[in-house]
Amino acid sequence: MTNIDRKFQIQAVNPVNGKRYTEADALLFCAKDAAVPAALLAYANECVKLGANKEHIQSIHLLRARVMEFQRDAGGGRVPDTIGEEIPRCLYEDDVDH
Repeated sequence: MTNIDRKFQIQAVNPVNGKRYTEADALLFCAKDAAVPAALLAYANECVKLGANKEHIQSIHLLRARVMEFQRDAGGGRVPDTIGEEIPRCLYEDDVDH
């Protein structure tokens, strides 16, 4: 099984249902990343199209509002980056030549 997220190592627990997630089945975005609010909006819109329940969609909008507040308090979002030693780890072997 390949890791979905190759930039981060993840150890996450859903406090409601106790399910555990790692980089093998989850991905992580940093709240400082200026692209995250738009990504969350696109995710919420796709969840609406897929018929996700209203609580899930509301939770995405609440998360987006918290991220935007975090970015405002921090003086703005940061341009996303992947640099140096992270790049080889993030690529598939087939992608290295492209």
